[in-house]
Amino acid sequence: MGFATKKSKRWEFGQLKWTFFSILLFIPPIHPLVMMSQASKSKVRSWYILAWIMLFIQFGLFYSFYYFAGAMSSGMLATVCGYIASYIAGNGLLLSQSKDYLQRLELSEVRQLTWVNSISHQRQLELAMAEIETPQSFVTKLMFYKKSIQNRNLQTHIEKIVRLFHLLEQRDLQEAEKFLVRHGTVVNVLREYYDLEQTRLNNAITLESKNKLEAVLVQASSAIELDVTNLIKYRLLDVSAESDVYLQTLKNKKLLND
Repeated sequence: MGFATKKSKRWEFGQLKWTFFSILLFIPPIHPLVMMSQASKSKVRSWYILAWIMLFIQFGLFYSFYYFAGAMSSGMLATVCGYIASYIAGNGLLLSQSKDYLQRLELSEVRQLTWVNSISHQRQLELAMAEIETPQSFVTKLMFYKKSIQNRNLQTHIEKIVRLFHLLEQRDLQEAEKFLVRHGTVVNVLREYYDLEQTRLNNAITLESKNKLEAVLVQASSAIELDVTNLIKYRLLDVSAESDVYLQTLKNKKLLND
């Protein structure tokens, strides 16, 4: 486990080698080029724009050095101060975005990256999408954890929850969407259990936490079964009442004999 990702620390340092090289290399300044390269690899537009701005600033500073060369004037002093400030700000930005950069690179190994406006904007979009659970995404997540989690007891209960949800979804899609609101937390509990398994730690704390999460899942499975059973029962009662009304209507119209 690294500092910012699930990859090794060696991998992280390898990806940031140009950041460290930029810090060590005071002359010439390469931080705009490093940021441009990172923006291209991670596909973050705001970093790309910022890299171009920094590059133009460096061109301006180089011209200023050329213009004031040969004389120690206030202009040259201001240029030197600007160069130092640019070096500090540029490399400071590289360090500040290194965690997000590493996480984007790690994500690129799982799926193809698309250009995003900024990291903060992307997180807001992901948060909004995470809050909108759909029947398909719910089942997909449950099947992923059923396949990934090693606990056979939990696998059985996950399969049971999926079967009950499919049964409800086939009968009433609107009730299935309400089901997600009531029982969507099941996914979060499974995620926590999966994360604990991935740590591969077998100490007392992790074992106790896993046992608690397993107990929650077992209780949730029973609650979901009762919930779906009641919904189906009420649905059958509604159908029965509707059938009685229909038969009575036919009798009233003398279309059906008593």
